[in-house]
Amino acid sequence: MVNLLNFLSFLIFYFFSITLLIAQDSVSEKAIFKINRIKYNLNSAKNKNDTLGIAENFIFLADFYKDLGLGSEAIKNYHNAQELYLIKDTLFVYANNQIASIHLELKQFSEASQYAKKSIYIAKSLNYYRGLANANAILGSVNEKEGRYTNALNYQNLSLSLFESLNDSTGIALTNENLGSIYEDLEQYDLAQNYFNIAHDFEKSTTSNLKINIINNQSDVFRKLKQYDQALKLTNIALRLARNKNNKQQEESALKDLARTYAELEDFENAYKYLNEQNLINQKEFKNQNLQLVSAMEVLYNVKESEAQLAILNKQNQLNRTRQIAIIIISLAVILVFVIGLIHLKKRKRHEQKLLTYKQQLLQADLDIKIAEEMSLKREIDIKISALTNYSLNLAHKNKLLADVSRTLNNIKGRNPELIKTKLIELVKTINSDLSKENEWSELMTYFSQINPNFFKDLKSQAHEELTSSEMRLCMLLRLNLSSKAIASILNITPDSVRVARYRMRKKLPLTSKDDLQSYILNL
Repeated sequence: MVNLLNFLSFLIFYFFSITLLIAQDSVSEKAIFKINRIKYNLNSAKNKNDTLGIAENFIFLADFYKDLGLGSEAIKNYHNAQELYLIKDTLFVYANNQIASIHLELKQFSEASQYAKKSIYIAKSLNYYRGLANANAILGSVNEKEGRYTNALNYQNLSLSLFESLNDSTGIALTNENLGSIYEDLEQYDLAQNYFNIAHDFEKSTTSNLKINIINNQSDVFRKLKQYDQALKLTNIALRLARNKNNKQQEESALKDLARTYAELEDFENAYKYLNEQNLINQKEFKNQNLQLVSAMEVLYNVKESEAQLAILNKQNQLNRTRQIAIIIISLAVILVFVIGLIHLKKRKRHEQKLLTYKQQLLQADLDIKIAEEMSLKREIDIKISALTNYSLNLAHKNKLLADVSRTLNNIKGRNPELIKTKLIELVKTINSDLSKENEWSELMTYFSQINPNFFKDLKSQAHEELTSSEMRLCMLLRLNLSSKAIASILNITPDSVRVARYRMRKKLPLTSKDDLQSYILNL
């Protein structure tokens, strides 16, 4: 009976899945069908109380969501697998490494490091070298992103030795590429090129995305070594392979490298040509990524909707079975039993109505709470932004006031007796000293960082040269959307000096002559 009900449930679930598939394109159809198949296998494993089967299907589901770009859904299902299958085996290590890699992609380095270190601890106890190699590679990438190159090299070398013991050519190629990237960051280009060459030799497939990326890295090193002929040759090979593979990311990287190489050769016509092509690819890829994300969200929505519809049908089936039993009993009962049954049915309906009303009230209350939280958060942000702006304007007012007082005192110091003159000079020095204090700037930048936590980090990562403290302050005030006059007042300089500072700032940022510095800073 249980197996029959499970089969009927699957048929109903499959019917609604097919109905949803008709309204989607072919990619969404395949995605929904695959998810439904995995979930059917998952339910079968649950009915059999097969914890290993349950965990494996949660892993399959998580991997599929990860490929769709739905990181939060993927992490949730990896955790489901770990919570249901408590044995710390290779499956647990695999899930932990996948969670770490998702956090790494999202630049959540602390979380990625935490999961990778846990994987290393468990993999060592199991002698699971592949999981240990992958975890070390992830930790190496985390340390590279955070600028700890010595640690990054140690972890990548550990990963390399493990992949070599496994004779895993792809893992060896990938790890050597990671090592080359670290040495390239350290500007040790000969070592970087050596590791990229090794990675190139170990990656068997001539058309893989990894191979294309390796060739792009080789050409970039040649460019930095000013060996432009070799750089152009390799970049064109990478560009051709990327286009054949339809790998837009590597195609964009190759076009960018060509533009840089021709720019260094002062062939600005070709540099502009390839830079323009790269911008077009970038725009198309951005649109494609948005479309893929929308498609993935549609798939997730449709799956959730089909599950909800299945749950409703199951409840309706249960209710129908209950009613059938009640009808059979009522048909065999006497009139008195019929009357009692009728009264009971009415009471039950009233109870169901009250339960439904209560659920609706709970949903409405939950919605009201979320709306209130959002409004509160918005008010808090608005208050902080207002406070920061007011603080900037107060600072400007104070600087102007102190500057006026300083000038006035300087003007009258010659008209008073010697003692008064001496004290006035001391007062001028005190005011001028107060004007140069950094305490208020530190406090202002602290408030600013609370509202824009990643602004200075992103700004430094995109700058061609190291930014001075004055330039950082200028960027902060531009981000507050203040006018040049207001900025001049706050910094205690002339508007002309502000224009000169803006011009120098543009030189340090990846801006063309057509780009607006204010817009760039606001969108950073």
